[in-house]
Amino acid sequence: MGPWKDRARLLGVMAHPVRLAILEILSKQPRCVKHINALVPLAQSHLSQHLAALRKANLVASLACGALRCYYVLRPTLVKELIQLLRQEHPPQEHDCNSILRAAKAEKRTEVEGL
Repeated sequence: MGPWKDRARLLGVMAHPVRLAILEILSKQPRCVKHINALVPLAQSHLSQHLAALRKANLVASLACGALRCYYVLRPTLVKELIQLLRQEHPPQEHDCNSILRAAKAEKRTEVEGL
């Protein structure tokens, strides 16, 4: 369960609409807080809390540029691919009982033959 625990933790941190919006913005380019705040209109304190959670999870990092604090994505491949995946439609696919049973039986035969 080791790597799944870390991945579940990352997903848990990202599983908020504001944080996903922040990650989408930062996946395109680094941004300073005031620019992020213009695109994600929240009270500054709330935005800071979301950025802190993303920082703590090592999803984003920041640099002080004079009086400005600018953020960037630390895991660009993960964030870009996740955002792209979430933008797509994923309709549920219902199955009937017979197709599920056939698939389960086929899997069981494959396991037995593999031994």
